[in-house]
Amino acid sequence: MGNLWIGPPGAMTEIDQAARSFDRGADLNVTEFRSLGGRITVTRSQVPARRLKLAWDLLAPVHARALDRIARRVDGSTTVYVVDPAAGNVLGAAQAAGRGDAGATGITGLAQWFRTSATGTVAESTTVPGTYVFTSADATSSVAWRSTGTTSNFPVSPGISVSFRAPTAFAPLPTCTTNIDFKDATGTYLSSAFGAGPLASGTAPAGAAFATPTAKPGAAGIWSLAGACLTYGGTAADGVPGDGLPPMSVTGYTDNPGRPQPYRSFSIDLVEVSGAAG
Repeated sequence: MGNLWIGPPGAMTEIDQAARSFDRGADLNVTEFRSLGGRITVTRSQVPARRLKLAWDLLAPVHARALDRIARRVDGSTTVYVVDPAAGNVLGAAQAAGRGDAGATGITGLAQWFRTSATGTVAESTTVPGTYVFTSADATSSVAWRSTGTTSNFPVSPGISVSFRAPTAFAPLPTCTTNIDFKDATGTYLSSAFGAGPLASGTAPAGAAFATPTAKPGAAGIWSLAGACLTYGGTAADGVPGDGLPPMSVTGYTDNPGRPQPYRSFSIDLVEVSGAAG
């Protein structure tokens, strides 16, 4: 498990001090209605929103200042990303399971993957509706994963370690290879972490703001996209449920002088958003 990183792509701050409290539950927005006859009807949001509540005692001044800047939007950013050290897989929940994410606006099945080669196609399975497969026409066919947040690439910052594991169906193939492509803030390619097999791991280089994981079966065939894993600060494992890496906005914070100074008692609350005003 790695440390927590927070901030906009390319400028995330690493918080290496463990929080005193860390609540990462999702807001299910469930409402119960009980009829006079005693029957219960439940309504809920189609897509639960993640909420994070973090608090530190005696937080180091450098970290407190960074969080204060984020909370007060000193640098103008209204949305940030939080690399949660408790998240084992930052792919979307449906994406990690190889399914279309019908609940997320604009994130259809085909928006979660794309080919990065001249050959190969991503399509809904003809045998298991709602799941998606990659058809490789030859050894060069390659598929990539898109972030289900507001960016098409996964946000990183220099120094973040990233690990990617190919879908379960790819792993037994002796010809399978993987890559994590690092890009700058404009999307320009910088470098890659290469894996001669189903696992690739690397550290984001200087100037990196985004990463795109890719996998190549290395043989012609039809392969399920279920079981892929992208993780930060650890080693990606097979079949880990997706937590997602959504954009978040600060909804509240507290900042109090600690004893002894200059340490601070600091808390920050964030909620998953599709955008933020102002």
